[in-house]
Amino acid sequence: MADMTFVLANKNYCLWPLPAWLCMKTAKLDFEEVLIPFEQPDTTERMLGYGPTGRVPVLKHGERTIWDSLAICEYVHELAPEANLWPAESEARAVARSVAAEMHSGGARTISFALDTNVRRRTKRVTPTEDVARNIKRILAIWKDCRTRFGHGGPFLFGQFTIADAMQAHVVDRFVTYDIALTTEGEIYRDTLRTYPPLVEWVAAAEKEPWKMERVDKLFTK
Repeated sequence: MADMTFVLANKNYCLWPLPAWLCMKTAKLDFEEVLIPFEQPDTTERMLGYGPTGRVPVLKHGERTIWDSLAICEYVHELAPEANLWPAESEARAVARSVAAEMHSGGARTISFALDTNVRRRTKRVTPTEDVARNIKRILAIWKDCRTRFGHGGPFLFGQFTIADAMQAHVVDRFVTYDIALTTEGEIYRDTLRTYPPLVEWVAAAEKEPWKMERVDKLFTK
C-alpha cells in the first residue's frame, strides 16, 4: 500500500480528516501524509491539486482518488476487511452505519460550527447554546444506546473500534477542548476514545504544530 497518499490540513485545527486517518491507522495501512495548512495563499489551489472539491481529506491510491472522510473509511474497510471496521453481526452493522452517517451529516455539524477545532487548547467550561446542547444530548444518547446494546465485547460503541467510533472522534476532541459537561457514561466513552493509541498519536502531532489561527485561539476568551 506504499502508493497511498492521504491529504489533510492542520491536525490541530481540522478534524474532518480524522475519522479516515484513524481507520487507516487501525487497518495498519502504509501511507504518506501530505499536510496543507489553512490560511496560506495557495491553500485552496494545493487542495484542488489532489481532489475535486478543494477540501480535505483526500486519499490518493494509485490512479484512484477518494474524497470525503466517510467514503475513505468505507474504502479502507474494503482494502482491509481483517481490521473489522464494521461489526460482523447484521443488526449491529446496520446501526453502526446509521450512527456513522448521522454523525457525518447531522447534528455533529452544528457542534463543529459552534465549537471550532482546537485540539491543543483547553478553556474553562463552555455552556453550549440550546441548539448545541440538544445535539450533544442526542450524541450522548447514541453512545449510551450503542454501548448498552452492542458494546459488551470491548470498550467502544460496538465492542471493538469501528468506523462508528472514528466518526465520534472530532466531537470527543471538542468536548475535551471546551470542557463540555457530559454524563458519567459519556465521560467514560470520551476517555476511552481519547486514549485510543492512534488518536493519542494525532493529538501529540497536533500539539507540536507551529501554525496559529488567532480567531480560533481566542474563541470563548470573553
